Formats: sequence, structure tokens, C-alpha cells
Amino acid sequence: MRVRSTLRHGPVEGYQFGYSPVRFVKPIPVWCYFLHDTLIDTGSRHCQREVLETFAQKPIRQVLLTHFHEDHSANAHALRQQHNCPVRAGVLTTQRIGQAFPLMAYERFWFGSIDPCPGAEVIPDRIDVGPYTLQTLPTLGHSDDHHVFYEADEGWLFAGDFYIGNLKIFRRGENIRHMIESTRAILKLDFDTVFCGHNPVLKGGKAAVARKLQYLEDIVGNVLAGYERGLRGSALLEAARLREQWPIRLLTQHDVGADRIVESVLANYA
Repeated sequence: MRVRSTLRHGPVEGYQFGYSPVRFVKPIPVWCYFLHDTLIDTGSRHCQREVLETFAQKPIRQVLLTHFHEDHSANAHALRQQHNCPVRAGVLTTQRIGQAFPLMAYERFWFGSIDPCPGAEVIPDRIDVGPYTLQTLPTLGHSDDHHVFYEADEGWLFAGDFYIGNLKIFRRGENIRHMIESTRAILKLDFDTVFCGHNPVLKGGKAAVARKLQYLEDIVGNVLAGYERGLRGSALLEAARLREQWPIRLLTQHDVGADRIVESVLANYA
């Protein structure tokens, strides 16, 4: 099962790609964004044919990556070859995509393998994209290499996986404290549109990000209060108003689950 859809917001074109290897199970799609001559994020390896067909006639001068995860970086090398253009990303991202970084079995199954992209360039603090200027801002939390791209004059935030929404599950390694700190920093900016990798918010984006911050802070407060009362395990999840997603947890070999949120709170605040 495959998903391919589009959106347009002013000069920004969005392209959504997703593939499910299991019939009747919905894909986990990702949005890539094209502005003037620049592509932001590249989709998963399973969608490489669709990605290359979609962007074959686009005048791509550079590819920017928000972070290294397989559903965002997997087609960087193929697009670089197709368009003879540089791939640019944060320092850690360039290091990781330079080789075939290890994937868990479920990641390979759902998203495909990784084509290494050695020689990617470290992204500058400011990037000229035709008449627009994107600021590169670190937003750690979802991963330790995550960046967003901010266009101040237009009020655009190309957010990768920084926003997504009110998550009920984390994958191993997500850091809720860094997520909260990054969100507070981004809320100091003036923006209205969030070009999210999974959940675009084309109007009222800053308010949506503020609601997510409150959601994360409430989880931290509820987990810590419950822990102080001696709650553990499922009782602590319930205190945080979370519920374990057992099918997801089992399918991801316990890499993803609601308990990962509680673990992150306790590791960073308790």
C-alpha cells in the first residue's frame, strides 16, 4: 500500500510519500517540502522510485535534511546523483548518513535500507533560497541531531519531526527535557506556518506548538507527582494520562512505546 499526496502553500510545495509492506495496514508517510530550488527532507527508501519520479523535473540546487532518521534521509544520495547537487545537514547528521547506519529489523521492514551519503556538507547558519533566507536552528529532543529551518519574513517553520503533535509514544532515545527546551526557544520566534514532516499546520502553527509545550509540561508534572506518590509501571502511565500501545510496542521490538515517555521524564527530571 502506497500513499502519495501534495499540498501547496504560497510558493512552498509539499509532497507526502508513504509505503506499507503489509496489506490493509496504513503507511507511516512523511512530507518533503520544495521551495524555489531547495528540497527539505527526502522520504524513505521504500519510496525512492516515487521520490525520484516526483522531483526529476524540479530544479533542485540543494537538499537539506532536518535529521538522520531513515524516513527523512534515505533518498539523499539518490537525489544528489539525480540533480548533481549538495546535500546539507547538521554535523551529526552528516556523520551518520555518511555510512549505512544500523537499523532495527522493524525500521528496515517499514522504511527500507539506507543508501549511504558520504560527503554531505555541514549546513550554514543561514541559507539563501532564491528570494528567501532560511535560518538553521537546533531543536534537540526527537533526536540529538535535529534542526529546523525558519523563514522570518514569511513566518515559516520547516519543522521535520520537531512538532508532529501531542505524541502518545516515544521511540528509544527521545529526550523530553531537550524537547521542552527546544520548544520554548522556538516559541520566541514569530511564525504561523509549520511545515511538519508528518502533520503540517498551515495556519495557527505557533499556537499549535504552544499547545504541545503545555502537553509536554503536563506529562512531566504528572509523572513526577505520581512517582513521588510511589506509583510505578502502568499506574504511573495512567497518572500521566498515557496508555501503552502494545501492538506498536511489540511490532517495534519494544523500541517505541508510551513507557518511553515516562522513562525520559524520570531520566531527565527525577
